[in-house]
Amino acid sequence: MKNLIPLFLAILLIGAGCVFQKESPVGVGEPVVVQTQYVNGIVEAYDDATNIASVRTATGATEEVLWPAGAQAASELFGTIVVAKGERDPSTLVVVAEAVDVPASQNLMVASPAIGATVTSPLVVSGFGRVFEQTFNWRIKDTAGAVIGEGIAMTDARDVGWFGPFTFEVFLPAMTETAFTLDVLDYSARDGSEQDLVSVSLNLLSTKTSTFKVYFEKPSQGNSFDCSQVFPVQRTLAETAAIGRASIAELLKGPTDEERAQGFSTSIPAYAALNSLVIGDRTAKADFTRDLEPGGGSCRVTAIRSQIENTILQFDSVETVVISVKGETDTALQP
Repeated sequence: MKNLIPLFLAILLIGAGCVFQKESPVGVGEPVVVQTQYVNGIVEAYDDATNIASVRTATGATEEVLWPAGAQAASELFGTIVVAKGERDPSTLVVVAEAVDVPASQNLMVASPAIGATVTSPLVVSGFGRVFEQTFNWRIKDTAGAVIGEGIAMTDARDVGWFGPFTFEVFLPAMTETAFTLDVLDYSARDGSEQDLVSVSLNLLSTKTSTFKVYFEKPSQGNSFDCSQVFPVQRTLAETAAIGRASIAELLKGPTDEERAQGFSTSIPAYAALNSLVIGDRTAKADFTRDLEPGGGSCRVTAIRSQIENTILQFDSVETVVISVKGETDTALQP
């Protein structure tokens, strides 16, 4: 099959983000601008009646592509990454493809940020992955190759053996140099060795930092009858405008090894994650995943609420904190 674009472009294009324009005169009057687009994504569905395939991009958006004659059947490509070249119908927004390429692909691919990009914190990373249980790892390394930040992320694959898009954000650690490397990788279930490693060299816009507090329990210092008593520890990260989300992200990580050695602990469940944090009219609305829902009685609930509230209330723009789980206000977590 005719190769439409090099593999590195296939990896870097996000959805219909790459647009080329050409003027096509039609009779008398102004020329019509025709947009040639490349849709890079995963084939997830196909309608025989309309000949339209649903292609999901690295950002999770779905593009509709009118499948071209002569291309490999869309129904044979479910879960596969393709690059469709065509023009968007302005009335239906369907991309009318003139050709479809199936580029060679590895199990993890980073679509954004591009190699050499200058970025800020949080760093938003998107791409495609085909990994065991949809889970893979990321890490941040400094210029000496030392790991200064790491975590896990997940793809959103629709079926076993399919590629799935992923998007995650990283609140970058404080750095003394602007150059750093983002690694996306998986570990072998057999021997723990690295596999499917993708390294992206990046540059941080500034080495300025943001400093804030997160609140944990410290039983050796607190009142055993006061479940709401928590104590601050300081965090310093790369400068970020999203300092509220950064503080919750650090809170959810729990105490560091050094802080645990000093007696700090957390009541927040290990797999709890923040869905959103919205601040307006001096009220912060923090929504979490179901994993936040605690067991263990009212004292633990009080401790969780206190950790979250105190971490958010440190900011002058907030007077009230409303905690919800998957969009539903959890009355147990309210004052």
